Amino acid sequence: MSDEVCGVTQQMGVFDGLQERMKVRRLNSGSMKRSQTSNYHWVIVGILWLVHALAFMNISSLGILAPFIKEDFHLSSYQIGFLISALSIGSSLSQMPAGLFTDFLGVRLMLTAAVGLIGFILVLFSLAPFYWIALLILLLYGGVNGIVGPATSKSVLDWFPAVGRATAMGVKQTGVNFGGIFAGLLLPVLTVSLSWRHSLMAVGLVEMASAVLIYKLLKESPLRSEAPRAPIAWGKMLHMAMQRDMLILGGIAFCFMASQFCFSTYLILFLTQEMKYPFAQAGLWFALSFLIGAAGRVLWSLASDYLLAGRRKGILRLITLILLFSSLALGLISFFPAFSPLLLTAILAFGISGIGWNAIYLTMVGEAVEKESTGLATGVGYAFGFIGSLICPPLFGLLVDRTDVYGYAWLLPAGCAGAILVLLNMYNEKHRCWKP
Repeated sequence: MSDEVCGVTQQMGVFDGLQERMKVRRLNSGSMKRSQTSNYHWVIVGILWLVHALAFMNISSLGILAPFIKEDFHLSSYQIGFLISALSIGSSLSQMPAGLFTDFLGVRLMLTAAVGLIGFILVLFSLAPFYWIALLILLLYGGVNGIVGPATSKSVLDWFPAVGRATAMGVKQTGVNFGGIFAGLLLPVLTVSLSWRHSLMAVGLVEMASAVLIYKLLKESPLRSEAPRAPIAWGKMLHMAMQRDMLILGGIAFCFMASQFCFSTYLILFLTQEMKYPFAQAGLWFALSFLIGAAGRVLWSLASDYLLAGRRKGILRLITLILLFSSLALGLISFFPAFSPLLLTAILAFGISGIGWNAIYLTMVGEAVEKESTGLATGVGYAFGFIGSLICPPLFGLLVDRTDVYGYAWLLPAGCAGAILVLLNMYNEKHRCWKP
């Protein structure tokens, strides 16, 4: 009997030893995966940065090349605004479906398709013979561009933990700013050497080739392979959009995007037509505003993550106050040119606020919902935002046409900043600690 007990005890000991070794192997395997993920998630940010740079370079081209497009198609300032509006209609209609499809199909497929298509559509825009055809092409472009925001933001929210998430979002969003910088530095040179049409065609062809590189480098988050794929729930879009918090966040995005697109669409025209600056200098200042905006996105995010323990609302309130005063300063300089020595300061202040707001806002939106809905929530926020960019740039241009001065038009982004302050007071910030 004792021999049987001894045998059983030995077998149990061997079994426990095997279990212990398997446990150690699993822990080591998990540690290796976490190490690989930790190293790779910043590569992901670099790829997402490139996607944003390519996409926003195209959008910035409408404002930078506005004097040439205006002359080619014989347009008014009001009609120039409708170029951005056409793009914004497409984007606002596609944002929520894009977020839903990203949650279902994954980031890699959606972003590869988006980059290839925006390059192709930009080539089509460079060949547009008439204004109304250009509007239709930009409507289509906006629909494809609507994929970029939800997909890139979902990728960051999936790959990064709460501490450091806003910083990663800020670095990613600087791609938008550098897209504007590249456009401000590159397109004027290409346009003067060639034409606005040939310069856009060249950029579009490069973007089509870049889609292959993005597909090869981009990976899905480990979360996607572990989570079961849920069916597409179309009713979820309306339910998400009608929630109180999302309506408030949507209103904030509406006002920020309205201000940003008024600035990016009309700054070059304001500097060259009213302030009489050379086109090259206007392009340089445009690029500088986006450069300071890029720095702002990272600095605001670092402050939120590491100085304010992940709180976003206070940082966004400070950003809004700077936007308010910089917009009023631009209006003052338009009315009283004697204050023009302050012009660059006002432009840079607008850059760090009216362009630097995006990363903190997107992080706040992502943290307002459960992790499996981050793509859709970001799409909802962007949808409201692009409605703002649809309505306000033509209104800005109409004010310029009717008054023959930009001062009244600059009051429009100032009013948007005031509305944001009211909406922020109505919003109860969430602090979600889900992990990637």
